Amino acid sequence: MFSRLVIIGVGLLGGSIGLAVKKYGLAQTVIGVGRTQKTLEIAFRNGIIDESYLLLDAVPPSTHQDQTFVVVCTPVADISRTIFAAIRHFGNSGCLLLTDVGSTKTKQVQAISDLRFIGSHPIAGSERNGPAAADAELFRNRLTVLTPTKYHSADNINLLRRFWETLGSHVIEMDAVKHDEILAVTSHLPHILSVILMRTLQEEERPFIGTGFSGMTRLAAGSPEIWRDILLDNSDHVLNALQRFNTQLQELITALQLKDPQTIEQLLHETKTRVVDS
Repeated sequence: MFSRLVIIGVGLLGGSIGLAVKKYGLAQTVIGVGRTQKTLEIAFRNGIIDESYLLLDAVPPSTHQDQTFVVVCTPVADISRTIFAAIRHFGNSGCLLLTDVGSTKTKQVQAISDLRFIGSHPIAGSERNGPAAADAELFRNRLTVLTPTKYHSADNINLLRRFWETLGSHVIEMDAVKHDEILAVTSHLPHILSVILMRTLQEEERPFIGTGFSGMTRLAAGSPEIWRDILLDNSDHVLNALQRFNTQLQELITALQLKDPQTIEQLLHETKTRVVDS
């Protein structure tokens, strides 16, 4: 599909993209741009990338013969700046398409008018970090959301869709604001609850942790820097999600205070039904 794939940020997602692209033969050369030499060395040793650079400006520029595809896998706070840098560096020739993998979309879509950039969000991941955790099958049977605007060409949208589908994803298109509103509930809120539950635990209680507690707090092991940026970038929608959660929590608190078995059982039954139906 491309002469060159440039992955900016070769961590879990970037590394997994590199492995999948190599597995399915989607690019002749995979180039990694990273912040540390150690990370790039791991990526090279694990067969994720063919070339590595610490600076984007050091990557050989595109030519008219290149079909360069750039995927930005940096933390959310750096995505817009990095995309502008990629557009400036690769210029008007050779750079076919740009995308990102951030879990928030509105600010990027509003800030970047270059029609080669279409936002992507593969809803896949792990609490593990770095290229050592990369998995070529990470995106298989997972949903990837594209957030094109009415100005993007059908050809570019279809090319990006084919890319993610080849990696195994189910692909849908969605308005960026609606995406951020939904992900605040389905992704960002669970991470917050995992963190709060872990912070509620006292040291003397650790020996009594079972699989339920471990499963619910697994997300809290994610990168604090990455999640700081996500929560701040999507703060309005996250606050709305927390308010919705608080409404449900207060209903249960009231039932417990009143020692109301009917309401407690009803809440539990209704919730169980929703879990089974999902």
